[in-house]
Amino acid sequence: MSTELLVNTTPFETRIARIENGLAEEVYIERERERGLKGNIYKGRVQRVLPGIQAAFVDIGMHKSGFLYAGDIAAPEAEPLEDDNPEVEKSSDESDESESEPSRRRVIPPINTLVREGQDILVQVSKDPISSKGPRLTSLLSLAGRYLVYLPELEHVGIARRMEGQKERERLLAIGHDIRPDNAGLIIRTVAEGHSKEELQDDLNFLIRLWSDIEKRSKNTITGSVIHAELSLHLRVMRDYVDDEVQKIHIDSKETYQSMKKFAQSFMPEVAKRLYYYPGDRPIFDVYGVEEELNRALKRKVSLKSGGHIVIEQTEALIAIDVNSGSFVRSRSMEETGFKTNLEAVHEIVHQLRLRNLGGIIVVDFIDMQEEENKTRMLEVLEEALTRDKTKTNVVQLSSLGLVEMTRKRTRDSLGRTLLSECSRCESVGHTKSPTTICYQLFREVVAEARAYPCEKLMIIAHPKLIDVLLGEESEQVTRLEEFLGKQIALKSDIQLDPEHFEIALL
Repeated sequence: MSTELLVNTTPFETRIARIENGLAEEVYIERERERGLKGNIYKGRVQRVLPGIQAAFVDIGMHKSGFLYAGDIAAPEAEPLEDDNPEVEKSSDESDESESEPSRRRVIPPINTLVREGQDILVQVSKDPISSKGPRLTSLLSLAGRYLVYLPELEHVGIARRMEGQKERERLLAIGHDIRPDNAGLIIRTVAEGHSKEELQDDLNFLIRLWSDIEKRSKNTITGSVIHAELSLHLRVMRDYVDDEVQKIHIDSKETYQSMKKFAQSFMPEVAKRLYYYPGDRPIFDVYGVEEELNRALKRKVSLKSGGHIVIEQTEALIAIDVNSGSFVRSRSMEETGFKTNLEAVHEIVHQLRLRNLGGIIVVDFIDMQEEENKTRMLEVLEEALTRDKTKTNVVQLSSLGLVEMTRKRTRDSLGRTLLSECSRCESVGHTKSPTTICYQLFREVVAEARAYPCEKLMIIAHPKLIDVLLGEESEQVTRLEEFLGKQIALKSDIQLDPEHFEIALL
């Protein structure tokens, strides 16, 4: 399978697309002023302890307190249970699950014996805020490197579940036990496969130095402050998701290219030769058709090549997907029509789940089929298609109502919740692009126009509401864009234009 990464960087936003066989399968977006918190370490203060739900709320200096569950609090004195299910530790990369050796599960003491109100505590964000929920926190801190995850609060060695090959697992586990420092633990990541003890030791030494620096800074930092910030998106994706499958990484920013090159040379030299600077005038996401796929992923209805379609509805409780045959009438019977449409829909559904990053409970209403053989074959194709998805999924067999129920792990906000906002014009029945999304689309087109055609000055003509945003909350980004291009940008209102549309004039 041909796999490439596209890195689109501007002063206000970074977008990364994973391209598999020419199709955008996953997209990661990080806006400079909305950077994710996952992996950040804070000096927090316990606000409330709730014994009834075995949890506490912790102030980390944000408008929403973090949620700390008792099972996510370091308690080295707790007794482990033998002969239980394998304990699963989560690193800062949630897609990289690990299995500890030997299999044990920690007994969780009452929350009020672990923390008290007013207590200062070092915590790490394990899950970004989603919708109205604050960040999920843990005091079981972890620092992710290239090959290892360092666990200063736990004394064990774990290995990624996705690591295949028993001999390689045993070799890496032996190295892990050999290099594990006293009073700490580590998890061996999937990308460590085939690498030497010396490379793993170098990675561990860097993480130990990083942890020592975090400990020193935590003693002299006020409560509610960040002690350690996670890497920016382009470096984080390179560290966590670049494996042997990724053959090329195309970057459209010279500064970002040099940053990734320097990072690769220091921590992953085998990847440095896969980095390519893209100097083209045409936006890189347009060249690979990613913008078109993103626009398609923001719609409820997704057409199938056969003439059928699927409808995707995202609610607070679950994701509902409906499969319809539409104008597909080329089969000899209703059973055959339903079967062929369902098989085509399976691949599109898995593609949309990954592209939109949909998680939680997912219910799919496929076209009814009577033959058990067809139902079984459809589920087999679904299971096979999901093997391409690195995010953990679990498929429940076809229900008595003809529905396929499944779960997909939530790792971050969905694409829709990132790019869309509730539409005031339709009283929140539907969605429209948020002002920030329209502004950033405008900024990208300004960059593309300035690069493609020589000019001394640019003028943006837009609806007064959009001009107000550009003069207000996005004024700093307009200034940064002028500095980035070395050209002046003028703004002009036009009440005749739709709030979502704009024009760019070259002067």
